[in-house]
Amino acid sequence: MNLEVPSFAKINWTLEILGRRADGYHELRTILQTVDVCDQLQFAPAEAEIALTCDHPDVPCDATNLIYRAAVLLKDLTGCDKGAKIDLQKRIPIGAGLGGGSSNAAITLLALTRLWELEVAPQDLFRLGSQLGSDVPFFFFGGTGIGIGRGDEVYPMADIVAEHVLLVNPGVQVPTREIYGNVSSELTSPRAVNNMPFSLQAAYARMRGAQWKLRNDLERPALALYPLIGQVKQRLIELNAASVLMSGSGATVFAVFESEAARTQARQALSETDWWCAATRTLSRNEYQAALEESFGF
Repeated sequence: MNLEVPSFAKINWTLEILGRRADGYHELRTILQTVDVCDQLQFAPAEAEIALTCDHPDVPCDATNLIYRAAVLLKDLTGCDKGAKIDLQKRIPIGAGLGGGSSNAAITLLALTRLWELEVAPQDLFRLGSQLGSDVPFFFFGGTGIGIGRGDEVYPMADIVAEHVLLVNPGVQVPTREIYGNVSSELTSPRAVNNMPFSLQAAYARMRGAQWKLRNDLERPALALYPLIGQVKQRLIELNAASVLMSGSGATVFAVFESEAARTQARQALSETDWWCAATRTLSRNEYQAALEESFGF
């Protein structure tokens, strides 16, 4: 049995830093959203080894890759002695704030569970995902979700719909650790701990209805280090985007337009640059699950 599975990207409608936790991580509150831009992952059975290949020269295919690490963690958890040949067709930019690596890791865990015919409890998959990265658990269900804690405690929300989204990346790879290291002390002071949600109910209340708006607390430190991201934002504003925000830790900026014509006009205007652009739309939870189930043959 061979599997070919899409590995979708995400954007962050919001990303708030609420303070620094006792474990050294930042306490986050974020609304995540899958979009229909995706990598493609192919899985084939092998004797015992994990063999990873990729069509992008800058993607490592060794034990540092989250795909490889996910496979090893799954083997260790289950005692499985099977192997897999995995090929990644990379379409999501690297280090772009779109969750490409995290999505790849989540899809690998799901696909290898199917390929190796394993029985793994959902809570064990979520635990493995959390070990690999904060965004990984979100990609087990997709759609719109709220992340709290380190961002890895994720819960479904009512789907947010945006049909005319444009992703723009200026070709800058942004190290997430560097951006968090440049976060203002105002966001991590002891007083900021008072902003932390003490329950999921409190987190939902903060996000309900008109009480939330597009916000990314990582945008200011990212723009200070990489001003080109700010130039992308300004250009999209000039092109009459209804909403513009950096996704995750950058460098990708997403813009929401009110019509297909407005998005097409903006994309044409940006063709004079060497920036990566992708027209996309939000992917609901049902659409996301249906795409995975079709790939897995359910």
